[in-house]
Amino acid sequence: MTKLVNDMRRVLPAAQIYDHPALVSTYAVDASYFEPKAKLVVDVRSIDEVLGVLRVCSENNMGVTFRGAGTAVSGQACGEGVLVRLMGPEWKRLEVLDGGKLFWSGSSVIGVEVNMALGPYQRKMAADPASITSATMGGIIADNSAGMCCMVEENSYHAVKGMRLVLADGTYLDTTDKNSVSAFRESHAGLLDELRVLREKVIADRDVVERIRRKYSIKNTIGYTVNSFVDHEDPVEILMHLMVGSEGTLGFIHEVLMETIPTPPKRAVGLMFFPSLNVATDIVIAMKDSCKIDAAEVLDFNSLTAMQNLKGIPDVMKNLQDGACAMLIETKGWDAEGVQKNVDEILEVMSRFPALSDQSFTTDENECEKLWNIRRALFPAIANFREPDEYVLTEDINIPVARLAEGCEAFQELFERYGYAAGIMGHAFHGNLHFSIPVKIADAGEVDKLHHFMIDLVDLITEKFDGSLKAEHGTGRAMAPFVRKEWGDFLYEVMCRVKQLFDPRNILNPGVLISEDASAHIDGLKSPVATHPDVDLCVECGFCEQICPSRNIGLTPRQRISLSRAITKLRAEGDEETAAEWEKVFRQYGEQLCATDGLCRTRCPLGVDVANMVREVRGRNASENVLKLADYVSGHMEGVLHKASMALSCMSLVQRIIGDSNMGRMAGATRSISGNRIPMWNKAMPKGGSKRPAVSTSHNGVQKVVYFPSCAVRTMGASKGDDSDPLMDVTVRLLQRAGLEVLFPESMDSLCCGKAFETKGLMQQADDLSAKLSAALLKASNDGEYTVLCDTSPCLARMKKTLDKRLVLMDPIEFATKNLLSRLEFKKLPRTVALHPTCSTRTMGLEDSFRELADRCAEAVVVPKGIGCCGFSGDKGFHKPELNASALEGLKNQIADCDEGYSVSRTCEIGLTLHGGKNYRNILYLVEEATR
Repeated sequence: MTKLVNDMRRVLPAAQIYDHPALVSTYAVDASYFEPKAKLVVDVRSIDEVLGVLRVCSENNMGVTFRGAGTAVSGQACGEGVLVRLMGPEWKRLEVLDGGKLFWSGSSVIGVEVNMALGPYQRKMAADPASITSATMGGIIADNSAGMCCMVEENSYHAVKGMRLVLADGTYLDTTDKNSVSAFRESHAGLLDELRVLREKVIADRDVVERIRRKYSIKNTIGYTVNSFVDHEDPVEILMHLMVGSEGTLGFIHEVLMETIPTPPKRAVGLMFFPSLNVATDIVIAMKDSCKIDAAEVLDFNSLTAMQNLKGIPDVMKNLQDGACAMLIETKGWDAEGVQKNVDEILEVMSRFPALSDQSFTTDENECEKLWNIRRALFPAIANFREPDEYVLTEDINIPVARLAEGCEAFQELFERYGYAAGIMGHAFHGNLHFSIPVKIADAGEVDKLHHFMIDLVDLITEKFDGSLKAEHGTGRAMAPFVRKEWGDFLYEVMCRVKQLFDPRNILNPGVLISEDASAHIDGLKSPVATHPDVDLCVECGFCEQICPSRNIGLTPRQRISLSRAITKLRAEGDEETAAEWEKVFRQYGEQLCATDGLCRTRCPLGVDVANMVREVRGRNASENVLKLADYVSGHMEGVLHKASMALSCMSLVQRIIGDSNMGRMAGATRSISGNRIPMWNKAMPKGGSKRPAVSTSHNGVQKVVYFPSCAVRTMGASKGDDSDPLMDVTVRLLQRAGLEVLFPESMDSLCCGKAFETKGLMQQADDLSAKLSAALLKASNDGEYTVLCDTSPCLARMKKTLDKRLVLMDPIEFATKNLLSRLEFKKLPRTVALHPTCSTRTMGLEDSFRELADRCAEAVVVPKGIGCCGFSGDKGFHKPELNASALEGLKNQIADCDEGYSVSRTCEIGLTLHGGKNYRNILYLVEEATR
C-alpha cells in the first residue's frame, strides 16, 4: 500500500488520493449487497490522470474500477484495488446534434440531464433506468441500461453510434475520428485480428448464431454483448459494442455518441385490475401487436397486498381476491386525438377479458403521476417491512412474454419453498420480472439459504424458460458465477477470450462479470446494523447523492449512513479504538460538512432522514461550553442580535475604507489566529440590519397581516454595492400598497424561530424559542385570524413544523401568490433575473410558484440547472466556506447573462452573491418594483 500510494502521488495531487480505511470503504459503497473491496480511492480530473492511474495500477498489478454513480445493484461498482471517481468538468460534456437526433455525452453526465437537453426537440434517450435521475452516462452504457419504457431494439447497445474510450494499455480510441481509427488499426492489428477470428468462429455455427439472436431478442445483460460478433463485421465496431455492458472490465468509457427517439408530449395512464395473472398475460399477448403502448407494468397479488396501507390507493386494492393482479398502462401521442385513438384500441382489447375494476384512462398529468406513484411505491413498501439487519435483495429476470403467468407461478412456488415473502412486478411487454426479498445477509444460515435459492432460481430460468438471469441490472458479482450456465461452454469461452484480449493483466474491475469463483455471489456481503431509527431503512441505493451539496468535498447521505453503520458495527465487535478513529472521520467529512437541508429525503424512495440523524449527532457532541453559550444566546436574543448587527456594520465600514483585498487578508489572519473559530469574512458580507419601519395606521378595518421579519433579516442588511432599501421597509411598503394593514408581533427583536439552533442539534433551545414565537404570533394574529408572513423561507418551514397549528403561516412566495397577485398590477421589468429556490422552497412544493411569480415581474427568468442546496446552511457558509463554494460550482457561468438574482433567505443570498457574481436579494424586492 505504501508503494501504491507513493506511485499514485507521481501522477495525482495528494488531495485526490484517499487511503484512510474509513474513507476508502465509505467512498466505495454502492447500491449492491456486497461490501466494498477497494484498497484505495482516487479522484481524476483529466484523461492524462486516467492514463496515469492505469499505468500505476498495471505496474503494481492492482485492480482498478472506474466509478459512476454507484446505483447498480449487482456489485459491479464496489471496486477491487483502486476505485476511481470522476471529478470536475472534463467528464460532463453534453452536446445535442442534428436537431436532437444525436448527442455526445461525457461519462459523468446524469441521465436525466440528457433528456432535459433533448426536451426542446421533443426527443429523449431511449434508455430509462429507474435510477435515471442519479445514474451517469458512463454507468448507463457500461451496464447496457434499458428501463421500463425502453424496447430491446432501443437499448444502450443499439443506441450507441460512437465512442471515445481508453483501453487497459492506455490507448485512447475515438471511433468517430478517421485518424484515430486508422492509427488504432495499425497499433492494435493483433487485437483486431483476434476479434475477427472470434467472429468467424461464432458465425460459423448456425445454432450459436440463432441462440445469440434469440437471447438478445429479450432483455439480457448477462456476460459480454456477444451479439456484437453477429451484428457487426468491422472489428472496430465489434470492439465498441463489446464495451457496452462490459461493466468497466474492458476499458474506460470517456464519451459516447448516441441516437435518440421521439417523445410525444401527450399521454394517458390507466390502472386496471384483473382476477389472475393468466388473464393479464392473455391481454398483453392480445395487445402486443395491435395496440400502441409505451409501458405496461404488471403487479402480482403479493405486491398489491404490500401496498394496501398506502394513502391514495384505489378502493379496489383494499379488498382484492386471492390471486388478483393489476396492470398499469401508459400510451403516448402527439396530440389528444392520437392518444384517444390509442386508448380506444386498448380498451377494445380489454373488453374481451374479465376485469375487477372499471377500465379507464386519465390524461390529467397530476392523476397520471399519482398512478405511476403507486408503481414506484412498491419497492419502498416491501423495504419498509424488513428489519434493520436485513438487506433487500433485488433481482430481475426475463422470460418469454407468452409464459409470463407460468413464470410468476413458478417463482412464487420457489419463494414459498424458501420462506421468502416476495412481490413480483414486471415490464409485461418485455417479459421482464423484478422481485425484492429481505434477507439477513449477516447470518451464515441465511446466506447458505440464499445460495441454494440462487442455484434453484438459475436452474429455473435457464432450464425451464431459457430466459436471461439479468434483464437490466447487469452481471456484476451477483451473477458472475452463472454466466457459463446461461450461455454454455462455447460462448462463455468466447467471453473469457474477449477479457484476455482487452485486459491481459486482469486489472480492470477484476471479479466482475467473468469469475470462476462459484461462491462469488455470496462472498463479502454487507452486514447492515441498526444505527439510527431515521436511517435504518436505507438500502444505500444512492438516489440521494446528486442533490447533496457536500457530494464533491465530503460524504453524501448514503456515505454518512454507511460510515455510521460501520462505526456501530466496530463498537459491537469491541473494537473501540478503530471506532473512535473512524468517528473522527465521520465528524470531519460527514457531520461538519452536512448542510442538514433535508433535500436528500425528497429523493429517497424510503424517506430516510439523514439530516435529522446528523442534527442529533451534533446535539450529542455539543460541549458544556457550547450548551451554556446556546442557553445565553437563546435567552438574550435581542442583545445578541443587536451586537451582531453592529459588528457587521463596523466590518462593512472597514471594507469600504481599506478595500476587499486588504479586508480579506486582515480577516483571514484574524480567523487563523483564532483557530478558525471566528467566521470567515467574504466580500459579499452584509452590513448590519435596520430598525423596524413605521407602519401606516390608515388601513384600519381592512385585511390585516402579521409581518415577522426573521432574525437574519433584522441583523443583516445589504452587501457592498447594493444600495437597496432595507427588506423590512420594502416589505411594509409592498403590503401597504396592496391595501393591507401591517402588524408586528410584540417584542419582535427578541423573537426567533430557533432554526439556527435546530441546525446545530440544540433542540431544547430551538424548541424554547419556537414556543415563545408561537405565543407572540398567536397574540398578534388574534389566535390565527390574520395570516403571518415571514420573509425567510427556511425559518417559515420550521415555523410550520413547530408552531401552533392555528397559525396561517406563509413565506414570500406563497403569500405573494395568494394575496398580492389579485391586489396589485404587475408590470414586467425589462431584465433577466436568476432564481434560487431554497431547500425549504423545494420541500414546501413552492418551486413552480416561485418561477411563476418571477415570470409576472421580469421578461426573462433563469433557474440554473444542477444547483440544489447552496450549502450556506445558516451560518455554515461562514465557518465551512468550502461547502458553499462546492455546492455553487458552475453557478457563475449559468447566470452570466442575468442582471440580478432572487431568493428567499438572506444567508443563502450572501453565498449566491459571492459565487454567482450577481447581487441576490429577496424576491419581495422584485415584486415591489414590478408593482410600483
